[in-house]
Amino acid sequence: MSLSRETQTRLQDSIAKMAKNFVTAEETRVTDFFIKVNGENGDITIMDDDDKELARVHIIEWEGVHDEEVFEKELRSILSKMHEAGSFDNLNIAKPYSFVLVDDDNQPIVDLLIVDDDTLILSEGLLEGFDEEMNEFLKHLLED
Repeated sequence: MSLSRETQTRLQDSIAKMAKNFVTAEETRVTDFFIKVNGENGDITIMDDDDKELARVHIIEWEGVHDEEVFEKELRSILSKMHEAGSFDNLNIAKPYSFVLVDDDNQPIVDLLIVDDDTLILSEGLLEGFDEEMNEFLKHLLED
């Protein structure tokens, strides 16, 4: 289930507006961003480490949706595009920091984006089958 372009833009604008508050911050903060999606009513809440609400946006298309994979895919895509566009470059937040999808109890489900000068998050698709390949490589190496 893909979000409409209009909804993607509205969600992106809400995240960008929240992020602007950290550009003008006088001191460097240490925090991560926690994104909670309420599948019952379609509300998305972005919070800091102290569970302080930083932004809220209503997504009509997500009313009644309870599939975390849908949320993860769409949010990861939007955050990645924003990161590539430099939307998080000037935030006065100590790196690394991350955007994390959380459940109703604020327990982490998955890191959506980690912002750090030296860290690269690889997609799961790239690593599929890696275990088998590594095991086969080690098996041949140890046989010799």
